[in-house]
Amino acid sequence: MNNVPIDMNQLVYSFEDESQDNKYYLDRETGEIRLVHEGLHELRDLTDEIETDRERFLYIPKQDPKKIKGDLRDFIDTIDDAKTKMLLDVAMDSPHILSGFKKILESTGVSDDELKAFLERRTRLRVKQWLSANSIDVENELQSSP
Repeated sequence: MNNVPIDMNQLVYSFEDESQDNKYYLDRETGEIRLVHEGLHELRDLTDEIETDRERFLYIPKQDPKKIKGDLRDFIDTIDDAKTKMLLDVAMDSPHILSGFKKILESTGVSDDELKAFLERRTRLRVKQWLSANSIDVENELQSSP
């Protein structure tokens, strides 16, 4: 898939989308990311197209929750304040870790922008590794507006 532009922001979003109802596929020929969801009007046509040309469409996997949890542990290591670190460490046992992190950061006056940027860098790295593992050149990236 040489010289096919890929919108990295959209690809990162697809990796991060936790909805089990949303399935994404990367079109190896155009670089377009296709969403397959029950509510789409053209669902049958889209799934038929993906099924008949399996070599062209590559399923975009969901992120591994264990890796996200590891990323959050690594983020804790970037925090200087001992109290905030302790609170974040306790949040690791919460059923909703990410929302816990955001609430703790907000309550300590730390912007959650640092957390968002940290997690996005990690996801982008995984996306590039995934593309590389699937023999897709990552040099040609489109950057869409956030």
